[in-house]
Amino acid sequence: MPVSPTIDELESGPDFEKVLTLQYNDIAPFVIGRLFSFALPSVMIWVVLAISAFLTVWLWPGQTVTDESRHIIKGLLTGLIGLPLLLIPFHEGLHLVPYWLAGARDIRFGADMRQGIIYVTAHRFVTSRSLFSMVALTPFAVITAGLAAAILFASPWMQWVLAMTVFVHATMCTGDAVLTGFMSAFRGRRTFTWDDADAGVAYFCAEKLPENKE
Repeated sequence: MPVSPTIDELESGPDFEKVLTLQYNDIAPFVIGRLFSFALPSVMIWVVLAISAFLTVWLWPGQTVTDESRHIIKGLLTGLIGLPLLLIPFHEGLHLVPYWLAGARDIRFGADMRQGIIYVTAHRFVTSRSLFSMVALTPFAVITAGLAAAILFASPWMQWVLAMTVFVHATMCTGDAVLTGFMSAFRGRRTFTWDDADAGVAYFCAEKLPENKE
């Protein structure tokens, strides 16, 4: 396995340049600004959103107010709020696993309710593009696959509820997809990121082009 550069090599060495300094309190504006950029991780999110939205409409249990209305309200509350909230600890735990397996130990959880985000970060741990992709997209892949499998065997009413949960969870993964897509944009160049969790800042660095190396 290739050895990652140190923070000093990323910050002061001749081979890398800083391409983004992202304050934690600016994550939401950054994600929204790049939400429609064409990158494979974002495309996967949009495909899942489209499919789950279609299933939610297709599986809707009633088109008018009937004696099913109480169950419809229950389904909406369960699929849009209840199950997504229950998935949050599992989702964040899945972010942690690749970090831990890669050797990170100062792993921290945080939240910014003003931006509506919850995050996991490894303090001062240099993360390659491939590892960052695993950290960012593992919850999306595992939970989407699990919910899709559950839909296949659930009752029609529960299929509708789970389709809504897939939609909400996919929206929760948009930030992960955008940041992964950003790191993947520097084709042919090694990219790394590291966080100063104390300062609330994430740094992204890319290998310099040959003509820019000292």
